[in-house]
Amino acid sequence: MNNTEFELLDGEGARISLAAGSVVYIKKNGENLTPDDQETLWFAATNPAGTYNFEVLTTGGKLYTATLDWVPTP
Repeated sequence: MNNTEFELLDGEGARISLAAGSVVYIKKNGENLTPDDQETLWFAATNPAGTYNFEVLTTGGKLYTATLDWVPTP
């Protein structure tokens, strides 16, 4: 299975770690994802085309939201 790596950046361009221990939760379209040891999100190429809304609450108490307009490549 092919995956595409995405990173979450703050307003100054610094990477927000998505690794377990750095986040309280990660949600994709309202559904909880399980954080692992990766600081980035690996998005499966098998996801259908569409808009995906992500919400991340860090252990520092900051809430981030991001929208991914996904168009899979053949």
